[in-house]
Amino acid sequence: MRPEARGRGLVRLRWWRPDAVDAATLVAWHATLDAAEQAAAARFRFAADRHAYIAAHALARQMLSAAGGLPPEAWRFTRTAAGKPELEAAHGMPWLRFNLSHTRTLVACATTARDDLGLDVEDVARAPASPALAQRYFAAEEAALLAALPQDRRHEAFLRIWTLKEAFVKATGAGIALGLDRFAVALDPPRLCRLPAEAGALGDWRFLQWQPTRSHILAMALRRAL
Repeated sequence: MRPEARGRGLVRLRWWRPDAVDAATLVAWHATLDAAEQAAAARFRFAADRHAYIAAHALARQMLSAAGGLPPEAWRFTRTAAGKPELEAAHGMPWLRFNLSHTRTLVACATTARDDLGLDVEDVARAPASPALAQRYFAAEEAALLAALPQDRRHEAFLRIWTLKEAFVKATGAGIALGLDRFAVALDPPRLCRLPAEAGALGDWRFLQWQPTRSHILAMALRRAL
């Protein structure tokens, strides 16, 4: 049985704490990255950001190896016009999809077969966003949802909406250029309640969201491939 047939519909997700690993592990992870990734890592000003980048990309390579069978250092990538990373066509695995996200204190990656996939993780300890940010970038119904909540619940709700929206635009492949106010998500359960026509039908999409640690919120968006 081919890997793409065996894995269809199965999503694999892993996360790491890059701030909890030793220097030798980081060196080993760095060695699996290609020259472009190593150069990108070197451009980070702060060590915590550099370590998170290395960890996220090393994790992606390990997960791709588990799904596609190549060594972690063998994978090569390209980017879509919107900047979404994809496997090079030369690998001959167009069915293998992946997405990654990272903060300074948590990195995550997911893989699946054929289904469009987007992933986002945020740190709850980040500074709360101003109400104006939601008013400017969120859909009207999302901004109204936040405004109706008690003040002490708005920060977490903002991050829940933000991660769902980021996961969605990453899954579409369009990125932020899609327009964050052109679609709307709802919470409990996480779901789409409005979307642009080019993104398919509401029923095509599935969302998962939870806290992998007490300090982080993670969201995943999946669109079943035809």
